Amino acid sequence: MFQVRSARPALSGSFLVGTLAIALAAGHAVVAADSGATLKLKPETHDFGQVVATKDSAPLTITVTNKSRTDSVTFASIVAAETFSIQSDKCSGAPLAPGRSCKVEVVFHPLVTGKVSDPKALTFTDSAQNSPQRVELDGQGTVGGFI
Repeated sequence: MFQVRSARPALSGSFLVGTLAIALAAGHAVVAADSGATLKLKPETHDFGQVVATKDSAPLTITVTNKSRTDSVTFASIVAAETFSIQSDKCSGAPLAPGRSCKVEVVFHPLVTGKVSDPKALTFTDSAQNSPQRVELDGQGTVGGFI
């Protein structure tokens, strides 16, 4: 029986971080589960209720909290599904420090009448352990009144 041994030493955490930094600087895309950080999104679900089709609802504020004590979280993307849109994004653009929060405002903009229920209506893709995180959003498009 043959036994294969690696001539390379085991990779330490600092070597891996340095390697990721070099790869990123060289223009290579590297995807790695970053830190032990986790995010808490509040609320996790929301029903906008009845909104006149083609109108915007009042905005809903989603508070995103980095529950880590040591690791920052970087957002790769925050995306709203069709019929919902991001009105304000205070999370993208800079890492979210440990213990800190940021806010995203989203509105419901139904294009037709009827019930909308989307468990993946707002998706946060980031460097946290539990990525991607999703917020379930519901609402109902209704017929507006005549003037």
